[in-house]
Amino acid sequence: MVSFRIFTILVIIITLTVGCGSGVMQGASAPAAEMARDSSYLQNQPAAMPAKALGEPSGGQAADQAAGAPGAPGSLGDLATTQPDVYLIKNAIVTVECEDAGKASETLRASLQANNAYVSNLNEFLDSLGRRTITLQVRVPADKFDQSMLSLESLGKVLNKQVSTEDVTEEYVDTESRTRNLKKTEERLLDHLNRAAELEDILRVENELTRVREQIERMDGRLRYLTNRVSFSTISITLQEKAKAEPVIPTQSFSTAREFTSAARSMLGFLQGIWSVVIWFLVWSVVLVPLAFIGYVVLKRLRKQ
Repeated sequence: MVSFRIFTILVIIITLTVGCGSGVMQGASAPAAEMARDSSYLQNQPAAMPAKALGEPSGGQAADQAAGAPGAPGSLGDLATTQPDVYLIKNAIVTVECEDAGKASETLRASLQANNAYVSNLNEFLDSLGRRTITLQVRVPADKFDQSMLSLESLGKVLNKQVSTEDVTEEYVDTESRTRNLKKTEERLLDHLNRAAELEDILRVENELTRVREQIERMDGRLRYLTNRVSFSTISITLQEKAKAEPVIPTQSFSTAREFTSAARSMLGFLQGIWSVVIWFLVWSVVLVPLAFIGYVVLKRLRKQ
C-alpha cells in the first residue's frame, strides 16, 4: 500500500515536470518562429523595399520634394544651401569695326558707367591712311559681363570675339582655409606670449608670431586679388574704323609742255653737275697741282736713267 502511494506521487511529479518543460519550450520557440517569419517576409519583398527603408519618399512627399519643398530632405532648397560657391575669372577679347571710333568709344564709356564698370587702360592710334584705332581694357562687374558683351554688338560689326573662363574655386577655398588656420595659430601664439616668463621664450614666440603674420598678410593679399578678379571681369576691346575709300587718280596723258619742262630740268641738272666738278677741282688744285708737278719730275728722271 505504501509502495503504491509512492509510485502514484512519482507519476504525478513526472507529469507536472514534463508539462512545465513543454510550456517553457513553446514559449522560447515563439520568438524564434516570429524572427524566422520576419526574415522570410523580408526576403520575399520586392527590390524597392530597401530604398523605402532608407527613407525614400512616396506619394505626396515625393511630389513635395520634386517641387523643391524647403522642408523635404534632399530638396533643391537644401541643395542650394549646401552647394559650395564657384569662383570664376572671366576674360574676353573683342574687335569691332565701326564708322567712327571716337563716337563708338564715347558710347561705350557711357554704357560702362551705367553698368558700374570702368576703363583701366586706353590706347589710340592713327595710321598713315587716317584710320583711327582705339584699344580699351574694361573692367565690368561679373554679373554684367554677358550684358556688356551684347552691348558691344551695337557699336558695329564684331570681327573677333574670344571668351575665356578660369576656375579659381580650389585656390580661393584653400587660401581662405589656410588664412583661417594661420589666424588661429596667431591667437595661440599671443596666448603663449602673454604667459611666457623667460626672455628666451618671449623672443622665440615673437619670431614665430612675426612669421605667421607675414603669411597672413600674404594670404589676405592673394584673397583680395582673387576677389577683385572674380568680382570684375576684364574685356579688351579694339575699335577700328572701316577702310576709307581713296580717290581714283586718272592716268596721265602725253603733254609736250611737260616733256619739254622735264628735259630742260634734266639739262640744267647736268650743267649744275659739271659746274660742281669745276668748283671742286679749283678748290683742290692747291693740293693737286703740286702733287702732279712732283710726279712729273720724278717720272722724267726715271726715264733719263
